[in-house]
Amino acid sequence: MRITSSIEYATRLMTALARAHGGAPVPAERLSDSDNVPSDYVSQILLKLKRAGLVLSQRGSSGGYVLSRPPEQITLAQVVRAMDGDVFEDVCEKYDGGAKDCRHQEGCSISPVWQRLGSLVTGYFEGVTLAAISAEAPVACGAEPKWLAALAPEPQRRTT
Repeated sequence: MRITSSIEYATRLMTALARAHGGAPVPAERLSDSDNVPSDYVSQILLKLKRAGLVLSQRGSSGGYVLSRPPEQITLAQVVRAMDGDVFEDVCEKYDGGAKDCRHQEGCSISPVWQRLGSLVTGYFEGVTLAAISAEAPVACGAEPKWLAALAPEPQRRTT
């Protein structure tokens, strides 16, 4: 899976909205400024998040955006789906140019690997809520927030 800039920016915007949850709507300009998301990109992302039912907009001088439900009820998987569709794309369906039937009808030792990996990635993203991401103060790049250690083991570093 590839984390696109739209997923990165959407996650930043949703985290900012989670931190502001229960308060006044947050204007798009403030979201852009506070999270270093290009302003022309913010409106496109917020539109997708709104269409997915993750944010609500309010017009007027005190308008802006709010989460559609509490941060505990919105997962990272939902944000990813709003931006790019599937959390983990099933490569087996696209292996032969988009046909639904795999050209390896006799058997395949790789397909179960992709299916298991997809299940693990999707499950992980389903387990990460906006409440968890926004609960602690932002950490320095490379540092790990406390909640993350409980969710997944630390990645192994490559030595080559």
